[in-house]
Amino acid sequence: MSAPIKVLIMLIVWLLYSLLAYRGCIQDCCTGGEDAIIQQDSALDLKRYPIDFQWSKEAANTNQGFDDLKAKLLAGMQDGQILEITGQYFEDEPKPDGFDNMGFARAQAVRALFPDIPDDRIKLRARLMDESEGVRNGYFEAALFEWIKPEEKLAQTVEELDDRIIIRFPYNSTEREYDPSVDEYLNKLAKRIATTGETVQLTGHTDNKGAPDYNSKLGMARAMGIKGVLTQKGVNADQISTSSKGQEQPVDSNATDEGRHNNRRVEVRLIKKQQ
Repeated sequence: MSAPIKVLIMLIVWLLYSLLAYRGCIQDCCTGGEDAIIQQDSALDLKRYPIDFQWSKEAANTNQGFDDLKAKLLAGMQDGQILEITGQYFEDEPKPDGFDNMGFARAQAVRALFPDIPDDRIKLRARLMDESEGVRNGYFEAALFEWIKPEEKLAQTVEELDDRIIIRFPYNSTEREYDPSVDEYLNKLAKRIATTGETVQLTGHTDNKGAPDYNSKLGMARAMGIKGVLTQKGVNADQISTSSKGQEQPVDSNATDEGRHNNRRVEVRLIKKQQ
């Protein structure tokens, strides 16, 4: 075999080896091969909860841990109590047909997961949540549960939640219902923000009796009334923001006296300083 032919054969062999090596690098070295692809896919897995939801959807998804949650709730049932299911929602989510907001729709979907509890021992409520980063693309918890005694709940004129205080009002009134606990809370709040420089958001709400425009003004008057109380206690007016949602964001059914009572409120939210 002549020297030129040997050189040509060696060149062809080298080219074939280089091509195969390059493809191997692309599949295994550069991307990590099949294992890397699986790892990348697993990194896209989203955190799930016993009961969770997706943005703009009312359907309740059940996952690992739901059976334990259900068993715990059923075990906590006592005579004279009802299970209050609160569906949570975000302000920009659409309102499903037949519901005042997405929160009530979610509460109804969760209620269907507990067929063993009769209707007369279930109460549905709704609550607005603050939107957090990434919530529109993942799964989130949006259901709260509490066994309550109806007569005790109805008597409340102030309700302390994890992120806000609810102060309630009589029908068509801008004067809050009298309760020493309301004054006690407002005294503590005024002292705190006077020293910390934190701010307060006051949002007025109404039931659905009356015209929407009137209720919007009534809600603002209620918020301004609480603002006046705080400024009299020494809070700088610049530390207080007020707004009204009127009848747009009910937390309870407007079909009952109790529900309308719960909807006539001012929500007080303390805005803490960023660290």
